[in-house]
Amino acid sequence: MRWLKENWLDLFIFLLIALVAAGIVLYLTGINPFSRPASQAVALSPAPSPSAAPTPPPSPTPPSTPAEPVVTVIPLPKAPEAPATPQATPKATQGREEGAKPAPSPAPTPTASGAYRVVVGAFANPENALRLERELKAKGYLARLEAAGNLTRVVVGPYATEGEAARVARALASYGAQVYRGQGAAPPEGQVYLQVGAFQKEENALALAGKLKEVGLPVVLVKNGVYRVRVGPVAEGEKEAVKAKVEALGLTALEVQ
Repeated sequence: MRWLKENWLDLFIFLLIALVAAGIVLYLTGINPFSRPASQAVALSPAPSPSAAPTPPPSPTPPSTPAEPVVTVIPLPKAPEAPATPQATPKATQGREEGAKPAPSPAPTPTASGAYRVVVGAFANPENALRLERELKAKGYLARLEAAGNLTRVVVGPYATEGEAARVARALASYGAQVYRGQGAAPPEGQVYLQVGAFQKEENALALAGKLKEVGLPVVLVKNGVYRVRVGPVAEGEKEAVKAKVEALGLTALEVQ
C-alpha cells in the first residue's frame, strides 16, 4: 500500500495510456465493444401478429414521362370535282323551246387578221388612255392604243366578224363602246405624225409625253407591242418647225403615217 501511495500518479498515467492505446487498436480494427449482438436484436423485435395480413410490397412507380402536346389535325379540303354534264331530257328541251335563256357564252377571242375593232374611249391626255387600257386588260380584254387626230384612242380587238365585235361592244356599253372597221385612224389629208420615241416601259413613254406637252406639242400614244410617242398630227407647212422644236429638246422626230 505504501508503494501505491507513493506511485499512484505513475499508475494513473500508465492506465490512461493503456486505455488510449486500446481505443486506437479497436478503432483501427473496427471492433465496437458496445454494439448489441444481432441475435439479441432479433429477439427483442416484436413478433408479427398471426392475424395481421402481410403488407404487399409497394409497386414501383413508373418513371414520369413528359406530357405530349395536343395536336389538332385539320383535314385538307378536297379538290372540287368537275360536275358531270347532264344529258338533255325532254323536259329540258321543252324549256329551251319555250324561251329559256341559254348560259352566256364567253367573249370572242381577238384575231390578228380581224378587220373589226371596238373603240372604248379617246383622250387628249395620254395618261388617261393608259389608265383605261390597264382597266380593260385587268378584265381580260386585249386593249391597245391608237392615234385618232390629236387624241389617244383605246381600242379592243381586232375581231374577225362584225358580230363578234358587236358582242364586245354590248359588254362594254357602259364605256360608250362602238364598233368600227379598219386598221386605225390615218392622219387627216395633208398632215403627218412625228414619232419621237418608242419604249417597252409605260413610265418611260409617259415621261417623254409629259416633256413634249410642257413645250406645247400635241402628243398621242400608239401601242402595238411597244409604246410609241408621237407628236401631231402636223400640217406639211408646220412640219419643219415642229421638228426643230423637238430637236431643241435633244430628241429626234421621224415622220410616220
